[in-house]
Amino acid sequence: MDAVEQDVRFAWADFYQAFASQLLTWRNRREELVAGIHRIAAEIGSMSHLQDKPANGAPHPLKDICPFTTMGLFNRSLTVTNRRNIAASLAKLIGVREPVPESFDGIPLLNNQKSWFFGYEKSRKPEDIDTLWEMFSQAISFADTPNADPTDFLFSYDAASNVRNVGWNLTMGLYWLRPWFYPTLDSQSQYYIQKVLNIKIIKKGAKGRCSGHNYQTVALALKKAFTQPNYPVHSFPELSLAAWNIDLHQSNDEVERLTWKAYLLNKIKLLCLKKDSPYFSLRELKEAYLDEIKADYPNNNTVESSISYYLQKLRDDDELEFQTPGNYEYLNFDKGEFQSITEETVEENVPAEIPHKPYAISNLIDEGCFLEEEKIQLILQRLQAKKNLILQGPPGTGKTWLARRLAYCLMGEETSKRISAVQFHPTLSYEDFIRGWRPNNEGRLALVDGPFLHAIDKAVNDPTTKYVVIIEEINRGNPAQIFGETLTLMEADKRTPNEALELSYRSDMDEKTYIPENLYIIGTMNIADRSLALLDLALRRRFAFIDLKPEFNDAWKKWVNQRFNVSVETLALIESQITALNEKLSRDAALGPQFCIGHSYVTPPAGLKIDDGMAWYKQVVETEICPLLAEYWFDAPEKVLDARKELLSV
Repeated sequence: MDAVEQDVRFAWADFYQAFASQLLTWRNRREELVAGIHRIAAEIGSMSHLQDKPANGAPHPLKDICPFTTMGLFNRSLTVTNRRNIAASLAKLIGVREPVPESFDGIPLLNNQKSWFFGYEKSRKPEDIDTLWEMFSQAISFADTPNADPTDFLFSYDAASNVRNVGWNLTMGLYWLRPWFYPTLDSQSQYYIQKVLNIKIIKKGAKGRCSGHNYQTVALALKKAFTQPNYPVHSFPELSLAAWNIDLHQSNDEVERLTWKAYLLNKIKLLCLKKDSPYFSLRELKEAYLDEIKADYPNNNTVESSISYYLQKLRDDDELEFQTPGNYEYLNFDKGEFQSITEETVEENVPAEIPHKPYAISNLIDEGCFLEEEKIQLILQRLQAKKNLILQGPPGTGKTWLARRLAYCLMGEETSKRISAVQFHPTLSYEDFIRGWRPNNEGRLALVDGPFLHAIDKAVNDPTTKYVVIIEEINRGNPAQIFGETLTLMEADKRTPNEALELSYRSDMDEKTYIPENLYIIGTMNIADRSLALLDLALRRRFAFIDLKPEFNDAWKKWVNQRFNVSVETLALIESQITALNEKLSRDAALGPQFCIGHSYVTPPAGLKIDDGMAWYKQVVETEICPLLAEYWFDAPEKVLDARKELLSV
């Protein structure tokens, strides 16, 4: 066995290959296979996506399945424990004796919401699933037969590529079944192959992707390169792992390209919703939105060219399918409901697992949280138990900064994809936050879901994953009015479907809503703002409250000293002067402890270069702290002058 194949990081490969070989023996026992899968789904959970949709009638349990989708059941964005449990149950069902792997390093995953390799019953062809089984069979045969003729494999690859919902995910499936023989061409691996390894990927196949011949050409080029002693990687598993671990620092141009693509996709969604059809033309898109797009991108002098360019990019990402010149199909459209959770198509452009780095309390402390570890653990314990938590404290205590990082700690990884951030303000309403009537493009009123319902839907449809809603300045609005009936559903012991309630505005008469237990709410509250009312008791009862205080402690001094080279003497002076000011503010009968100056005012932002620590501190006093004191003591300017003098005395 090759030394690379003995790498402990890829011990999973033996199980995957054995699983694929044994699964192939069930090709003509699919009714029994599907029945077993449904039994496992009922026992384990985390497999709620196995509902098919006919052309007419209600959804029903899936009756047939392809081998790639079967292996995809434990190759989705789930916890390692859930993946192992599903893999073990499926292995027992089909008779695999290899031990279930402990880890899954270097395995590309499907998006949870898009993990079928074929379409719904209403949109798939009768032969689609058989075509995928044939592809699976030919792939194993070609990989396991030395010097085999590739003709049958290439034919099957091209046939499978034409199945609805098959795109780059086909290469992921081939990699699962024989990871030492087939490369995965998910988006991250494509980037690595072309940008790091400088190997071009030709795309002359179905849907603008690789043909079988193109795919084999890439595989052979990589295998040849692997023989070079100093090559960055020497196997497909190594390549996949390296691709997901690469630090992709995006330039401003790259960020703008991603923003443009998402923006255009949103316009396409709105157009299809308006038409109640997944089919649209370039002409219709321009007629509906060209003027608006030009207004939104005033510095772009080639908007029409940009539209054409990003339509092609959306085709590459499996969002659109080309029909005839100037005509497209939006693949994720379903009766006006965009990307229903059970619409299982593959979104290769959405990284699923490895790109989000793990995040724990140690990361939070390293980034500049000056709370003791025990206090952070307590906060997370209260959030886990209560589900809803509010951070309150004086200005500058890092409430908003901490809220997002507590969410990372809770989720266990640094990703914003499962965080919804909202800022409350006096004019925010239930209709904005939950659901309300809004005019559509035709001038008619339509029910539109707000950010809270969107977050609820995501969490309900992904029950094994934690989601977080961050509400900044929660007491700046009227929370009881904004939450409406969902206020009752927020309680930790009412996070079940049995507690579901009807909303004020319902999309159908039978609709009920509940807040799932995997959705958490973190609010921030500035209690020093005189213009804000206190939260009512009904809302307070549903939240745990954490008081944050200025932290001018040893952790703060060490962090600022080591990262910004501000001297220990300067930091000791800052601590002494701000602490003295805070004592004065706390004793003031018109103010109190909630008006203290937080440590964030004198904690430099990341990347700031400080040549003279004392000069930097004086700038902060003049431009940030003194203006705040002027607000506090608006009727006593002499107090502001005295405080300024004391702060600037050296």
